[in-house]
Amino acid sequence: MTGHDASRLVPLPIRPRPTAGEPVSSYVRRLARANHLRPSYLHGCLAGPPDYLRAISPERLAVLSGRTVAVLERTLAGLARPGRDGPGPFRRVTRAADKPGLFAAIRRDAQDGHSIRALAARHRVHRRTIRQALADPVPPSRKTPQRASALGRLHDPIMAMLTAEPRLPVRQVWERLLDEHDAGISYATVRDYVMRLRAGTPGQAE
Repeated sequence: MTGHDASRLVPLPIRPRPTAGEPVSSYVRRLARANHLRPSYLHGCLAGPPDYLRAISPERLAVLSGRTVAVLERTLAGLARPGRDGPGPFRRVTRAADKPGLFAAIRRDAQDGHSIRALAARHRVHRRTIRQALADPVPPSRKTPQRASALGRLHDPIMAMLTAEPRLPVRQVWERLLDEHDAGISYATVRDYVMRLRAGTPGQAE
């Protein structure tokens, strides 16, 4: 069974409703707690096999949560299947300085009756960008990455683990952060951070 094959999965007994704009990692943690599962275990079920550390499969989450993929993608932040909302690898890369002009062009084209999907294909952007442009002519300010703040909060627990068990595998560090510290952070981010700590570099995220 591949990571996208959800045919052998069944819905969990307790299926809390996802909240609009909620990060997918937060919803997975709530889904796990409601069913008395470890978040790291549920993440593994939602990501694999074969790679239990990769991103969550929308199809698998849809089955376990009792929702459709379309509903989850509209509701949760950070859950989108590659290639669904635009031309994939040919998607336009837009600098912040270019966004006002892009938003203006989108709004002009929308007046001709084009659908959101058609506008996304025409301008080579995600449908989320189209919705933002139609909702407000002024582009939203760029969000500050949460990686530094998340790692800052988790620095002390990580250091405590590595001090107590210097050879602790990174996977176990990541799992404990998910299960014991309610962390919504990727394995790759934890791996890179632990590698910097073990190499003797400053223990703060760049």
